[in-house]
Amino acid sequence: MKRSLFHACALCIGATSVQAGGLDRSGQGVNILFEEGSVVQFRLGYTKPDVSGSMEDQIPLSPTFGETIESGNVSNSFFTPHLAYKTSLTEKLDFALVYDQPFGADIDYSSEYPLSQNVLGFSPPFPLGANQDVLRAKADTDAITALLRYKLDNGFSVIGGLRAQRLKASVSVPIAGAGLEPFPSGGYRVETDAEIDFGYVVGVAWERPDIAARVALTYNSKIKHDLSQTESNDALAFTPFPEIARSSADSSTEVITPQSVNLDFQTGVAPKTLLFGSIRWVDWPQTVYAPPVYTGLTGINLVDYEEATWTYSLGLGYQFTDEFSGAVTLGYESSQGNSVSNLGPTDGFWSIGLGGTYSLEKAKISGGVRYTDIGDATANGTGPDNRATFTGNSAWSVGIQVTYALD
Repeated sequence: MKRSLFHACALCIGATSVQAGGLDRSGQGVNILFEEGSVVQFRLGYTKPDVSGSMEDQIPLSPTFGETIESGNVSNSFFTPHLAYKTSLTEKLDFALVYDQPFGADIDYSSEYPLSQNVLGFSPPFPLGANQDVLRAKADTDAITALLRYKLDNGFSVIGGLRAQRLKASVSVPIAGAGLEPFPSGGYRVETDAEIDFGYVVGVAWERPDIAARVALTYNSKIKHDLSQTESNDALAFTPFPEIARSSADSSTEVITPQSVNLDFQTGVAPKTLLFGSIRWVDWPQTVYAPPVYTGLTGINLVDYEEATWTYSLGLGYQFTDEFSGAVTLGYESSQGNSVSNLGPTDGFWSIGLGGTYSLEKAKISGGVRYTDIGDATANGTGPDNRATFTGNSAWSVGIQVTYALD
């Protein structure tokens, strides 16, 4: 019962969801370590968010000044791949190698949205040469984690590992101060090189197989990336007539993907019935992105967060036949109530997921679907009296997982 049920439960949790700031994706789980024998595992999740809002256009000289403009869906769909291999090196020592994409963002506003417009591009007599459609962000991470689990007495074990993580990002935003009055806004862009840096994983676990009980507590360290990048922005130049010029500079910036703690648990509560869940804490205030050209022009960080997040899930699984198990899970992340960045206009969520697993002789095939109700958010605008509101947003996620025994 325990193994078949666990796959259905894990798929419900891992099918993927929209999480804090739209960045937290894989959950950085280590459940592969508890598989029996030698296995390979493949999982692919797909999430389709619908995140939209509106704000009043208060940008001087804008063609839609004074009107309330809808953003349309600003969050693009994304895949979350997962590939893992696990084997037992000795009776007491297990090894696993995991590939995932722990963090990511893909935000894209239309050129009609007030904050995605570049005043230098529509202010006569200088309409040519300026970048439009300038509010977007894309960030990708790829991680490979090598894990070891050493079994102690009485069901206890210790976990440790090394993580290599690759990060690449690009951001476009309008900024004040990049041009000259009365044309105060320009289109700023930053494009980073891909950087690989390292972190670690440590943890402890306890399990009692006869009642399908397990508790695992793991810590994922922060990873510091020193990003090389190119920053550019529009500005007015006089050579000798007014025209729009593109200023560009190479720079470097430190950015941290945050430390986190995962608590995963499960236990049998009745014949063929499993209760399971997780708690995840992510220290988002560690993540600050402050490219020097941008901060020099604006005096603020390009990306930062005020508070850490807590994400909870709780589910129930049932084994219907020897071959088929199913599970339902609920998820929750509390809203923080603070104004958020336009590059991540969400604030908390709740979710419900359904999953099922069909067991063959050497393979377990799981599938799941998850609905996420994304919390309402107030996003930064042109000032404290001009904010954007994002309400009524949601996401659908689906996933498939195959675990194949090599023994």
